[in-house]
Amino acid sequence: MFEHNRQVRPNWYTDRMIILGQVFTTMQTRNNPFLLMAGLYLSVGLLAVIGKLGVEFGAIDALPRLRWLTIHFVTIGGLTQVLFGVLPALAGSASATTAATTRNRWFQWLTLNAGYPLILIGMATGDTTTAAVGATLVLTALGGLLVTVFRASTSGDRGARFFRTAPWFLVVGILAAFGMLLNLHGPGGYFGSIEAHVHANVWGFLALVAAGALLTSIPHLFGADLRYPRLRGVTYWGVTVGAAGLVAGPWLARHELTMGGLAVYVVGTVALLANVVGTYRAGDRIRTRRLALVLGAYLWLTFPVPWAPLVLLFPETVPGTAIELAAIDGLVFGWMLQLAMAFLPAVVVSLGNETQDVVSLLDVGVETVGRPSRVQIASVNVGMLALWGTAMPPLEGLADSLTLVGYLLIAVAWAFLVADLWTALTPRASVTGPATESLSE
Repeated sequence: MFEHNRQVRPNWYTDRMIILGQVFTTMQTRNNPFLLMAGLYLSVGLLAVIGKLGVEFGAIDALPRLRWLTIHFVTIGGLTQVLFGVLPALAGSASATTAATTRNRWFQWLTLNAGYPLILIGMATGDTTTAAVGATLVLTALGGLLVTVFRASTSGDRGARFFRTAPWFLVVGILAAFGMLLNLHGPGGYFGSIEAHVHANVWGFLALVAAGALLTSIPHLFGADLRYPRLRGVTYWGVTVGAAGLVAGPWLARHELTMGGLAVYVVGTVALLANVVGTYRAGDRIRTRRLALVLGAYLWLTFPVPWAPLVLLFPETVPGTAIELAAIDGLVFGWMLQLAMAFLPAVVVSLGNETQDVVSLLDVGVETVGRPSRVQIASVNVGMLALWGTAMPPLEGLADSLTLVGYLLIAVAWAFLVADLWTALTPRASVTGPATESLSE
């Protein structure tokens, strides 16, 4: 009898692990726990923008650190959750769910979502210890994500090197955040640490993921082969080396590193946009509104580029602080949110298929969620234009009004995103069938 039990137990354990793997595979579809949390944080972020409007209108008292909390609702709260949820699927075979992978993914979710609220609480209250504990948990979750991505991808995959390199920049960004929390800085001091933190997270981590995802998906979206495949390497090295310079330069207080990194970064970004526009023109020229969101997003990513040398070379005459604030708003609300508007609901729908082949199903997901609204496209870009207007000396007297208009228009576009995202997160029929809507946008 004991011999019989020894033979049965391994099979029982294996069966339970298979079932657990199937459960997590299901959770990685429309009920993906990372994507559910992203929807929650983006919804709360929209409420924070509305709160910011209330402050501007004078309806409510100013809330401590509201602007930075709003930004982190988008970055760590929204888009980092999304990338934790979809990066393994983008990097390779997310459908190969093992017991170890399942445990690792739940560990990532738990540590990320335990750490992030602590960061928010620490930021809102000024409690350094609480924020540091939260950052430690987020860094731990990131370590688990790195393991998952490296297991899911191979060096020969089309976008693997983008997705395998990107999380390392997030590691650097979190370490820079630790420096700010613990008052440990490089030669660039506190503000150098802030710039290194932002550049690593945004220009490094998020930009590499966005570039890899665009280069992998646009042939499916636009119905044509990648127009300039040789520029893929230019994009990878341009963004990677450029972002490294943009991180190291402020931290080391070496302007030549910052400016050199910026120049290299622009080359990589131009190569990316050449492929995006070239592939669109070579294809059926459909999904024009989605292309408009992508181009609008990269407009606000690159808009600070010509201002950076002026801020560094003429700090006494150029309003550096106002430009820096507008640039951060552009990165978060102009670039990140527009890319989320262009693709996030469609990615959620694409992950709803049991094959987990996100890229090949993205075009069907795009048709399922419908095309973006012209109101959404116009409001987010005009809103960003208003926020950048606050940094222009001739418009200094209109800064308060421009801020109010800018946040109001961004809130309108953000509301479209939240509505589309929760609609996509609602269970519906499989997206594997033929499209029912017109491709033309």
